[in-house]
Amino acid sequence: MAAENDEELSGLALLRVAVTPALASYLNDLHSTLGLQAYLWRIIVKADYGHGDPAKFPKPGDPAPPESAVAQMDIHGPVLDEILFCRGVNSFLTYLADLMTLIYEKYPKKLPSNKQATYGFCVEHHMAGDLIPALAEETVLGLTHQNFDALAQYFKKNLDLVLFKEDATAVKAALSVDIRNIITHNRGIVNRFFIQRNPGFADDLGKRVVLRKDESREMLADLGYCARQLDLRAIKKFGLATIEPLPKEDPSAPDNTA
Repeated sequence: MAAENDEELSGLALLRVAVTPALASYLNDLHSTLGLQAYLWRIIVKADYGHGDPAKFPKPGDPAPPESAVAQMDIHGPVLDEILFCRGVNSFLTYLADLMTLIYEKYPKKLPSNKQATYGFCVEHHMAGDLIPALAEETVLGLTHQNFDALAQYFKKNLDLVLFKEDATAVKAALSVDIRNIITHNRGIVNRFFIQRNPGFADDLGKRVVLRKDESREMLADLGYCARQLDLRAIKKFGLATIEPLPKEDPSAPDNTA
């Protein structure tokens, strides 16, 4: 594992390093959500501007007409934002389970000896050929429901991997998971359990959690950056198989797109 004082890669250097299949799946999932948003906005722009009549175009600075696609997205956009935020957090948690699976499949003796599972669970997943992935997923989800710190401690104790090198980043990650949980299990309404974990929301009891677009993007970006750094540490420590990034384009190569 990279030492605590190792310099982390960033920028283009980070984009060009090989990744585990677990991280590749995570990044592909994030890419698909970005593609969905781009597609929706293309449809919206086409709906409002595709008629080709400049006289019907809204003037700069004027509010969008209520019947326009843009105005409708202003109404329904928060629901879409919640869905995409939860998808991003879920994908990060799935990455952690997938990474754990890669490690335990290569080093099965590292599986905690005190891990408890029912006989039926073991037989069912053994016959399906996915016992280790199932145990990893159950571990991540179970610890996450306790609290995110429990999951971080599990990675440190059992795998000697630090999920987050900065306390502030760990706190934001825990908040991301708690918000995901409150959206998924309580329609986004702040309850006392949420406040118990996040006292800063004490005044929001009974209110809906509202994340600005820049806040949700920053929180998901932090998770993505931490996943990339964690992936590097796991590859170095356990010698995991990797997938090479796409090769850089050769600027001298002929352009055959014409």
